[in-house]
Amino acid sequence: MLKRLNAVIGFTVLCLPTTTFAQDLNQMPDDLDDGWAVAKPSEAGFAPDGLAALVSQVDEGTLPNVHAVLIERDGFLVFEHYWPGEDENWGQHLGRVSHGHATQHDLRSVTKSVTSALLGIALGDEGEDALTRPIASFFPDRQDFGGGLDTVTLHHVLTMTAGLEWNEMEVPYTDHRNDEIQLYQTDDPIGFVLSRNVRDTPGERWYYNGGLTQVAAAVIESLTDKTIDQYAEEVLFGPLGITEYTWHRSGAWDPSRSPSAASGLRLRARDLAKFSSVFLHDGQWKGDQIVPTTWVAASTARHVYDNPWGPPGVYGYGYFWYPGTLETGVKVIRAVGNGDQRIFVLPELALSITVLAGNYNDFRHAVGERIMGLVLRALR
Repeated sequence: MLKRLNAVIGFTVLCLPTTTFAQDLNQMPDDLDDGWAVAKPSEAGFAPDGLAALVSQVDEGTLPNVHAVLIERDGFLVFEHYWPGEDENWGQHLGRVSHGHATQHDLRSVTKSVTSALLGIALGDEGEDALTRPIASFFPDRQDFGGGLDTVTLHHVLTMTAGLEWNEMEVPYTDHRNDEIQLYQTDDPIGFVLSRNVRDTPGERWYYNGGLTQVAAAVIESLTDKTIDQYAEEVLFGPLGITEYTWHRSGAWDPSRSPSAASGLRLRARDLAKFSSVFLHDGQWKGDQIVPTTWVAASTARHVYDNPWGPPGVYGYGYFWYPGTLETGVKVIRAVGNGDQRIFVLPELALSITVLAGNYNDFRHAVGERIMGLVLRALR
């Protein structure tokens, strides 16, 4: 069924005694007629004992407050497990939630990677030329640009190297001085970002700026005359069979404009795994081209070589993605969201891993990276 050979990944296979629990984990995920082909983990090259170690660490709390882990191998959904846990809905505490197939979950900044894909679809064949355009040229009706903004291109926006005056890495998201928090309190989010002066030479310094993602959403609006959620239904959610989602916008914003492109999207776990699969398969889902192949390559390329978030030296930055190379030499493409929301795409291994969790504003645990390590060790 699975045609690709397992690659040598440089991890020692975790050897545990065979148990009934491990045998239970070799069951294939439920076939829900939602577009996913399913298979048993053992058919995809996984040792059930290794996956049992993953489940045990979540059950025991060694991997805290994990809500879902899904694994695709070579086009087949081969592992899907849910756990109850404390959760939030875009900052509103929900208490303990029993997660499952039908549960929507915050993606937080994984929303940025979805926005990047939508922009690539909107740009189409014009993507390469558009990347070099000054960002101000996409907003001809605006005059309130900050000093030096004429030197900032769309490429700088997408790589977060625009160099704008912005405060998002010095104070937590629980602090009102954080500029992304202030972004949600203004009635003109695009003006709030584009009126900032250029502090650093564009292209020289990576600095995390959620406001730039909202600017990218406004570029999509200017190209399509649709808000990003409307456009997503047409070109992404519809083709992937995603029918249930929530996309939050600030109550201070005009309801006719795009919702939060930086953090506002909520999806079911299987639907997020579909999005991950598109990038595993060069922009395709079930043989249909969803995201242009050229954009998949460009957006997941390592335009910024070093990124401070994650294991030292492993990850850089693309267009709202974190491309990297593991110590074993295996390439990985990562999407990151507050609370340990993660996508890992490993094309050389025909593998994608989707993780949802509830560790919001708690950056101590590196849950996603640890889960990826356990999944890789479980490959025979």
